[in-house]
Amino acid sequence: MKYAWILFGLTLLAALPSCRSVPQKTSQPRSAFAARIQSVVPPNWVLEEEGQEVIIRRKEPITKYPCVAMDVAVFRRPDGLKRYVDTNGYTGSYQIRLRRAPKVDAFDYQRLKAVNDQIVVTKNTPIPNRKFLEDDALRSYDSRYRELPEYYDESNSIYLETIFGPYECIYPNVVAKECEAVREKLNTLFNRYSSDNYPRTLGRDVD
Repeated sequence: MKYAWILFGLTLLAALPSCRSVPQKTSQPRSAFAARIQSVVPPNWVLEEEGQEVIIRRKEPITKYPCVAMDVAVFRRPDGLKRYVDTNGYTGSYQIRLRRAPKVDAFDYQRLKAVNDQIVVTKNTPIPNRKFLEDDALRSYDSRYRELPEYYDESNSIYLETIFGPYECIYPNVVAKECEAVREKLNTLFNRYSSDNYPRTLGRDVD
């Protein structure tokens, strides 16, 4: 009887590891929307998908600096911009969020855009206190403002937002150009509502 209990105990101990094991969470396959975006994402960027949203971000942090109303003397001195960034710059992440929503037709887009275009923005306009900002976010202080989608596909409108402020630039210029290039590649994936071909510049043409 004693040996039977010993055998039972050994069997129970052997079973414990399998009881403690947690089933591995299987990764969900990417949607066609996310896979399409992934096709233009550089290897030093990552893509995350949740529900109707896709976020792409640069793996390494970027250096940002305030670049509105800068003293032009900064650009006259050798290494002037670098010294300015060393004093005033800060590091952070660069992310782009693409969010799908019910489709806005072209007529409604133009009607809403006409209203947004009437909203005046000055250097004293406060920046909205939210993580992700669309290109026209400064106009959102006005109750008439409506955020507009950047793209559309067969069934959805697609809103584009970044965590990059309207008064910020990226240093050095090569990193700014990298981030601009990602944005430009996104333009090739979907139909654009606007014919405006003047994307925002993220840096200065000096390093």
